[in-house]
Amino acid sequence: MSLFRKPKKSIQRRVFSERDDEDDELMDVEANLSTEKEHKKREKSKHVHKKQPLLSFETEEEGEVFQVKKSSHSKRVMRLFEKERQKKKEPKSEKEEVKFINEPVTEIVTDDLIMKVNSNHKPKTPSPPLILSGRDALCAGKDDLSSDEDDSARHRFTKPDKVKILLESGVIPDAAMIHAARKRRQRARELGGDFVPLEEEEPEGSGRLHREDNQDEASDEERIDMDANPEIRDQERRREQFLAAQESDQEADQELDEWENQQIRKGVTGASASNIQSDYMYNQYDPTVVQVQVPAVDPNTQRTPEAIIEKLREKFETVCASRNNHMQQLITVQDNLIEVNNELEELKKRAPVAAERFKFYQELRGYITDLVECLDEKVGAISELEQRALNLMAHKAEWLIERRRQDVRDQAEELTNMAKGIARKPNEDEEKVRRAAEREGRRSRRRRAREQQGQPRHVEGMSSDDEITQQDRLNFDKEREQLEGEIQEVFEDVVEEYTSVANILIRFEQWRETDMTTYTDAYATLCLPRIVGPLIRLNLIFWDPLSESIELEKLEWYRTLALYGLHDDETEVALSKDPDINLLPTVVEKIIIPKLDKLVDMCWDPLSSSQTLRLVGILSRYIRRFPSLGPASKPLQNLFNAILHKLKGALENDVFIPVTFKLSESKSSFFQRQFASGLKLLRNITSWQGILNDNMLKEIALNSLLNRYLLSAVKVCQLTDGVAKVGLISHILPRIWLQSNTPQLQMFSMCVTSFAQQLDKDNPLHLESIETLSNVLKSLRN
Repeated sequence: MSLFRKPKKSIQRRVFSERDDEDDELMDVEANLSTEKEHKKREKSKHVHKKQPLLSFETEEEGEVFQVKKSSHSKRVMRLFEKERQKKKEPKSEKEEVKFINEPVTEIVTDDLIMKVNSNHKPKTPSPPLILSGRDALCAGKDDLSSDEDDSARHRFTKPDKVKILLESGVIPDAAMIHAARKRRQRARELGGDFVPLEEEEPEGSGRLHREDNQDEASDEERIDMDANPEIRDQERRREQFLAAQESDQEADQELDEWENQQIRKGVTGASASNIQSDYMYNQYDPTVVQVQVPAVDPNTQRTPEAIIEKLREKFETVCASRNNHMQQLITVQDNLIEVNNELEELKKRAPVAAERFKFYQELRGYITDLVECLDEKVGAISELEQRALNLMAHKAEWLIERRRQDVRDQAEELTNMAKGIARKPNEDEEKVRRAAEREGRRSRRRRAREQQGQPRHVEGMSSDDEITQQDRLNFDKEREQLEGEIQEVFEDVVEEYTSVANILIRFEQWRETDMTTYTDAYATLCLPRIVGPLIRLNLIFWDPLSESIELEKLEWYRTLALYGLHDDETEVALSKDPDINLLPTVVEKIIIPKLDKLVDMCWDPLSSSQTLRLVGILSRYIRRFPSLGPASKPLQNLFNAILHKLKGALENDVFIPVTFKLSESKSSFFQRQFASGLKLLRNITSWQGILNDNMLKEIALNSLLNRYLLSAVKVCQLTDGVAKVGLISHILPRIWLQSNTPQLQMFSMCVTSFAQQLDKDNPLHLESIETLSNVLKSLRN
């Protein structure tokens, strides 16, 4: 438990008295204590912010009571101290004096001492008893140490008592001293001896009690000393700081002296080494002379005139070499200066040209940037219009193909009913009747048209039925006109410099002629097809090579690309080095071939000989003319795959030849028309020979069409009719297939041999057939 408590605001006074049979003199204790308390309060208010807890004796443990009686000497000292105080202050009234008379005695008992105080004389009016705090009570009884024989017999000190000396000198002991005294009394009680030393030596390996004392002393040191003078503490602190600064200055002076000695030793030359050494020997016992130890000079290193001359010669050679180097550097710098001046003059002359070129590139950069932004905005509308036009043409082609297939189904159903003897019902489907009437009307109009044109004998079924009604044509033309109007509006808000392929190529040709190096480094050749591509696609939206014989060579943009970068004096060698020589082939490969691929997939009718011949002609011409359309061209491979896919589709959906004897002998021409349709498809397929792969064509034309459908139909025909059909087949098949040993033609050869054996030379009706077979055999003989 702590020995100190926080003081309360109101000071409680403790009444005390002391019995003394030897001295009856009065002592003004209350005035003395109040004066001391006021002095301490003023010191606290000036220097101490934290309140010092009051000393409490109530928390001490019960034990042996240490009694101190007031001696006569202490009373005399107290009277002298009171007289000195009275001189400084005004005399007080008799009411304030405190006299010790034979009044009731108040006894204060603590753990360390017993204080007996005589109470003051009572005034006329009763006053409250005097109450003192713990420290004030101790101060009031500081001289109450007894030197009687009883006390000396009870406690004997070998050394002077510090507390007693302090009390005799008039100094009030602080809390630490009181606590130390109390601890000594406690240890004396525990040891049980008659001797309590004032200055104790700390034994080695002290136990728990010693650690507790250290902790108590440490806690006391941490407390604020209320009795210490702040001014004295400040003076002591400043004095310690001054001494510490002097010590640091002395250390700095020593370091400076050491540094100066080192510099002196470094600065000693070989010439004065002997003098310094002699001075050192002379002054080695003089403490006022700085002693520097210098190594002795080797007598063998003495300089001679020859050595000096050699040293000077070496120095001269070094200076001459350095001078030569400097002269070379000077010459180099002068030459560089001349070159720089010449280059500066040349650059000044080239500055106008560079300014013009800079202006040109700035304008070209702005033009290309605007062009790219314009095309990026318009390419979406161009793609949409292109797809709408393609859908319009595809709708027309699909409608014609579906009408032809429906006519074949109607005729096959009609012939089947006739062969089975099923009579036509009066309430037959009107739609079928209407389709039959329209079909016969179209055939009659085609027959009259051929007769008016004077064409040779025509085989029924070889012509294409692509006639459409007037209403359908009007609808088609109306939608086409609407699309053409939208095409004209695409670049309506754009200036002419960005809407024409010719105007765009003019700007790039100026760049090419101005600086060919930057033109090549900027990969302008690779960018041109993509720049002019949207404009070419816009011009080819309604381009249909399947139905119209419009050649690309006659289009304006084609001629512009073909003449781009061409000069009159350009030789063949220079033309081969031209980076833009493949501009037109690249445009054809990247734009025209994909356009044909879409047209074949959506609009081409393999049974139409006119469409097939136009398509074969344009592809043959492009492949021969443009080297970019080779086996490695991916767009061309995609086009070939689309053609093969359409041929296989036509073979599966458009070939129908009845092979029954009754249908072949019937008076109707349905069998002949379907056989002629098969021959036409065979001719259209074989027209791709030399363009498409021969193995693929032989598989489609010979195995799938000739052997499966045509030869099966020939076998059910009459002898002369079969020979005529064989002759037509031999005229359609390519000569290279007939003359080579083709395995797929083995069945055809066997059929020809069988007909030759059946013919009779004596029959005049077989003469024409015999001649036909002889020509077929000649083609197959090899």
